[in-house]
Amino acid sequence: MNQPTPGALHVVHIISAALRPEVDPALVDAALERARALQDAPGARRVVLARSAEALLAAIWLDDRAALETFAASPEHMGFVMRGLAPCIAGMWSAAVETPADPPPPDQPPEALWVFAVRASDTAFEWQVRDLVQSLEALPAGVGVVAAGPTFEERDRYRAGGVACVTDLAAFQDALEHARTGWGEIASDIVAASAGVVR
Repeated sequence: MNQPTPGALHVVHIISAALRPEVDPALVDAALERARALQDAPGARRVVLARSAEALLAAIWLDDRAALETFAASPEHMGFVMRGLAPCIAGMWSAAVETPADPPPPDQPPEALWVFAVRASDTAFEWQVRDLVQSLEALPAGVGVVAAGPTFEERDRYRAGGVACVTDLAAFQDALEHARTGWGEIASDIVAASAGVVR
């Protein structure tokens, strides 16, 4: 399904921002404009954005691990977080993961994004985290690209995370519910959000 590049690991930085209730749509539009500028940030290879009434999501494929620090300190990223998101959100989380999954091609944009992270917990074993990630990577062909893996910057907060670039929303929701039945207690340690992709 993911058609990864053999032997290559990519870095995906995920940002999930919860919008304030009754937020001014103009503020969200301004945040999206700043989000689009992330494509010009150093180290950014591909940016996919999504928006709903409740959330604004971004998935950014970066060159490598070393690119994350430069990207995070860039004017584009700082402008997005401090001047774009800050005026219109109630909260946010982010995670950076390594994954073999390539970004979706620019000429084949997904229908929606679903982002998730597994909170660090004393009750979650490493094998549970691994099995959860593998269950998402094994979702059936046709639902989209799933880029998931262990975190490397937020280990104290999140153990793993990822993004599904969904091409068939109904099929993805069915497959996700089926996968969720095998997650057991670790399901309570997951934070997630979804939204429709914006151009």
